Amino acid sequence: MFNDFFDNLKTVAYQVLILYAIAGVGFVADKTKVFRQTDGKKLIDLLFNIILPITVINTFLSMERTAEHIKGLAIAFVLAALTHILGMGISAITFKKTERNISGIYHYATTFSNAAFLALPLAGNVVGDEGVFYASVYVAVFNVFAFTYGIHEISGGKAEIRVKNLFLNPGSVSVIIGIPLFLLQVKMPEFVGDTMSRIAACNSPMAMIVFGTFFANCSFKNIFIKKEIYFVSFLRLILIPLTMMCVFKLIGVEGGMRTALTISASAPIATNTAMYAAKYDNDTKLPSELVGQTSVFSIITMPVIVALSSII
Repeated sequence: MFNDFFDNLKTVAYQVLILYAIAGVGFVADKTKVFRQTDGKKLIDLLFNIILPITVINTFLSMERTAEHIKGLAIAFVLAALTHILGMGISAITFKKTERNISGIYHYATTFSNAAFLALPLAGNVVGDEGVFYASVYVAVFNVFAFTYGIHEISGGKAEIRVKNLFLNPGSVSVIIGIPLFLLQVKMPEFVGDTMSRIAACNSPMAMIVFGTFFANCSFKNIFIKKEIYFVSFLRLILIPLTMMCVFKLIGVEGGMRTALTISASAPIATNTAMYAAKYDNDTKLPSELVGQTSVFSIITMPVIVALSSII
């Protein structure tokens, strides 16, 4: 058992370090003014609206339709939703005495992980196509909650929750397109398939380089002195993933699905926290500090939690 734990720990830690090494390129690029955070914001639009959806659709096209995968698809949707509901439930009882704008940021940060730009590529590196398959489901569920509850919270309760945002967002649309392609086992022409695969290969490095530019603009002093940030880090990196890990065990989730969902649940705070805060005229420094601290700590917490999930 301990050998399996340490083997998995080394595997996940190695992949996490690779991703953060790529983020280091973005960090250096920002500091040397070759590629700044403002440039990264534009690239995120490209990633989120084009490259990520193509990555998700390409994964559904590449998966073999089996009874196990069809059942797993449904289970992954339910468990991804449960993970976000857990985050929302914890948020409802925390930071009650904090100013509404600030508590909304803490609630968003607690609930939403960096599912698309860190967990998705990491699941692919650790598990393979099956990992991306289940992590893509998590991303779709993430978007449903982020474009409704998430926007309401990070706007300080000012933004209305719109039903159309449940489905009319890139993450959800890509899964809505991908599921029929998977179920019907549609085979794209070789030229189209190769093109999509090459675009999908851009998702991980581009996302982490952009992430590095955001990290370069964190206040490294503030991220390690605010007790509230440590509390959110505990909730986001330890309490939520450990709770879900126990749920996965109790209902018998195994293999690639368990690993992919654990990676998604244990990822640091979503990079888009700062962007949404800016969009809705909220504080942008606090989200960057939250993302910064959880990203540093996740280098240790993610490999440990994912390794634990494989042996319990």
